Amino acid sequence: MLADAWNEDRDFDVLVVGDLNIDLILSGLPRIPQFGEEVLASGLSQRPGGSAANCAVCCARMGLDVAFVARVGDDEFGRFLIGEMERWGVSTEFIAVDDSLQTGITVSLSGPTDRAFATYVGTIDSLRRDDVPADLMARCRHMHVASYFLQTRLQPDLPRLFADARAAGLSTSLDTGYDPTQSWDGGLLELLPNVDLFLPNEVEAPAIAEAPSVEVALATLCEMCRVVALKLGPGGAIACDGEQTIRVPAFAVEVADTTCCGDAFNAGLLSALMEGLSLEDALRRANAAGALMASVVGNNPEGLSREAVVALADSPAEAEGNGPL
Repeated sequence: MLADAWNEDRDFDVLVVGDLNIDLILSGLPRIPQFGEEVLASGLSQRPGGSAANCAVCCARMGLDVAFVARVGDDEFGRFLIGEMERWGVSTEFIAVDDSLQTGITVSLSGPTDRAFATYVGTIDSLRRDDVPADLMARCRHMHVASYFLQTRLQPDLPRLFADARAAGLSTSLDTGYDPTQSWDGGLLELLPNVDLFLPNEVEAPAIAEAPSVEVALATLCEMCRVVALKLGPGGAIACDGEQTIRVPAFAVEVADTTCCGDAFNAGLLSALMEGLSLEDALRRANAAGALMASVVGNNPEGLSREAVVALADSPAEAEGNGPL
């Protein structure tokens, strides 16, 4: 249990703060092209994107009530995104429409084992602390912030935002995503002591901790925040809560696309912890959510549900195979 608010009757289970953009996904690529090279995709889709948006939708698919704070432009893309978030059951009341910026867009190049992104930032990095209504936190049980390294205007305000969340009785989680500048800081290390649950992957964690291995990174980061759950791709996940270190292998699935697997993992973990599951059982749920997302093309959450995740998590199909990234 991470927060007393989890036992309270509040309007929303999760408040998600962060990026909402268009994801234009080219899938089925045989490899990621080099400059000057062209490769052919077998699939094309346009969906809501951004780590925060993906996590918000996945949380809703897991049966949680979700409030989402984000910003879009006053344009066709922005209207599409608001409509899609409503369709997937996420409250859009707190999504701001900005007529001075264009909605951000990410082009995702997705192959069977890896992916690459090109992003036009637009509204993606426009959030500030004041965009989170003062009375909203008291209506939520948990706050999740995503895409730390893309939220350059929000970064200076995050210590205050996390402090306000804690004062309002919320537990907190953070997923940084990849740092396009590869500096891996931006004030992050000072923020981590205010974070209850930190959710990096096997690339991000060693870079942030300046550690030579995942294991050293986990130990270092676990000294800074209450719980660290580290996504290991095909290796499953490993977590530390200061008293125990738990490793849970991935579920063997036929991988179609790795887009959104980490965000599904986050949603699976949060929903399981909010149900009161142990850290080990919650990691199994998280791995199952990531595996289900890996089995579909793009960040399509249609096959993700609490029932499907629980069924896979309770199955004996666990193996050192393909899983969440």
